Amino acid sequence: MLNALQNTPPWVYALFVLLCYFGIKALSPTRESKISLLITPPILLAWSLYSLNLALHPLLSLGFWLVAVLVGSAAALLIFSSQDVRLDASRAGLILPGTSKTLVLYLLLFAVNYYFGYEAQVHPQQSNTLPVMLLKACASGIASGLFCGRSIRFYQVFRGLKATHA
Repeated sequence: MLNALQNTPPWVYALFVLLCYFGIKALSPTRESKISLLITPPILLAWSLYSLNLALHPLLSLGFWLVAVLVGSAAALLIFSSQDVRLDASRAGLILPGTSKTLVLYLLLFAVNYYFGYEAQVHPQQSNTLPVMLLKACASGIASGLFCGRSIRFYQVFRGLKATHA
């Protein structure tokens, strides 16, 4: 394990610190703009899709990934509540109450990507097998789906609040 940490590129540690920073920041009330709600899902979906190895059974991998995205999105719609969410002063975004859910979500995304990156470096033959590729597709899809569902939930809340305050 120590060897894995020593051979991890510095940018991975920087990304981890950045995700921890934003996750800890989310423990207190934060502002979420309409633009970030709309931009985050496509970026994460593209990153997730890019990370898949589609060389072996691409349709099967895409199918597993898509189902996992839908499951993750549905889970996020249940997990993230609209309670205590309000429009910001400019009415261009939301003020979200502090929650540990965002930190957990960031750490989950990091852990999934770190694990599969580690496995690809240490056991390249095993990481190219169909079961591992499908597991990665599912894990990546669920993590991305959680972010997408969160954005969908809060965009719906934003539109609803904007309509009632019009």
